Amino acid sequence: MAHYDIFREELATKYSAYGYALWEPSPGELYDRVEVGDVGYIRAGKFHRLFNVFLPKDHPSHANFGTPEYHKPLQLKMSRHIDTGTLGPNDLYSAEVSVVSGGFSQFASAPEGAAQVSFACSRKQGAVLSLPVPARREDTVAQGDFGRWMVKHIDRWFAFTRLLGLGLGRMEDIILVTGCHRARSWTNATFSESQGGVEVSFGVQVTNAAAGVDIEWQMSREYTHGAMLNRGPSGMVRRAHSA
Repeated sequence: MAHYDIFREELATKYSAYGYALWEPSPGELYDRVEVGDVGYIRAGKFHRLFNVFLPKDHPSHANFGTPEYHKPLQLKMSRHIDTGTLGPNDLYSAEVSVVSGGFSQFASAPEGAAQVSFACSRKQGAVLSLPVPARREDTVAQGDFGRWMVKHIDRWFAFTRLLGLGLGRMEDIILVTGCHRARSWTNATFSESQGGVEVSFGVQVTNAAAGVDIEWQMSREYTHGAMLNRGPSGMVRRAHSA
């Protein structure tokens, strides 16, 4: 199994309420950021956005891929439907992983300073997601309307992906985003075929500033043998939107 699939499945087993954990959360260059109402698919641990159910066909964000045939925006029975909150700072890890020392939960009470954390994996596979600063949570409360809208339109959405030549083999590969966590920086770790007893360690320095939060990751190959890591941005990252 690929490392990005291990990461998603291991964390989903323990934290099912949080949805899909993305190995590569950064949106890249094809869209700005994940939004509630986005329709897309996950490939190689990254979400690929196609269109948004709330936006009209001629919206600028639809210029690249277009929209499915007969696309019309979803209209809910309420004007405001997004519930917000925060996740972290903290370390999320699968059942086979344990914290050997340290941790990022200290930033919940003291939002700046330095921290180190070490993890060990007792079995062949495991996953870790470490957040040194809070991630913003957004979830729609209109879960029923979202579900009915997807059931009504999934055939056209799937036909649309085939027209684009995206290589999706199943309708189940299509995702309608009902919620997300936007992390400003992170470290993802996957243990794969580790035979047990493998450890990984890393650190971070967090400094608050007027323009945002300055994050400096501290990585060493000496302490990451046997695991694969994907680190989020270093340097100045913008502050999270107020909930």
